Amino acid sequence: MPSRKMLDATRQATGQGATPETSVVTAKILGVLAAEEVRRVIDIGCGRGDLAAALVRRGYAVTGVDPQAETLEIARGRAPGAEFLQAGAEAIPARAGSFGAAVFLNSLHHVPEGMMDAGLAEAWRLLRPDGVLVVVEPLALGSFFEVMRRVDDETEVRAQARAALDRFGAGQRCETVEDVQLDRISRFASVDAFVTYLCAADPARQALIDADPEAVTRDFLHWAETPGDEAPYQLTQPHMVRVLRKLPG
Repeated sequence: MPSRKMLDATRQATGQGATPETSVVTAKILGVLAAEEVRRVIDIGCGRGDLAAALVRRGYAVTGVDPQAETLEIARGRAPGAEFLQAGAEAIPARAGSFGAAVFLNSLHHVPEGMMDAGLAEAWRLLRPDGVLVVVEPLALGSFFEVMRRVDDETEVRAQARAALDRFGAGQRCETVEDVQLDRISRFASVDAFVTYLCAADPARQALIDADPEAVTRDFLHWAETPGDEAPYQLTQPHMVRVLRKLPG
């Protein structure tokens, strides 16, 4: 199970309080699902189960999908009552048309580039007519991105994910329900809290941080705002939120 230190750092970084419902991004997804009167949701690239836990608490029937067995074990503990499948986005063992919503939350850019189109097509297959595909992706913008890029520069993969989504939407019979940008505000008590979050998401980043920790600290102090509230440092990560409705026929 994740440590308390890791959970605290993750909640700060994702803009959460004690529960995932307080994340601005999660709140947006919940609003979309409520407006669409969805009950069955597939969370593709569910990771450690933050979104799944929020959905289960709200009474949704949730299936989480992730290729990593170790993250699924954490997710099962955080979202009891949800179903979890170990699979890649491009090949999900579930019945066609069985979900009202398919969600990629910060996960499409983690799908290998050659499989992004297939992953989106697989999500589409699983949607019922009038179901919605909800894609939330971090943009290569903002102070959070600038601090992170020395450790893990995602400029290219984020662009690839957006291009794949553009191609996919242009080739489907669908309606764009929403296409907006949201800013996620992350607050940290220290650069150490920021590093803890980065390494919780990907332990391989620790070696890159250790190679030049002073540079990581300089980047953090240069880009972080200091609003003077409960956590002295603040970083902003813009996100794209796109919602496509699958039209019948």
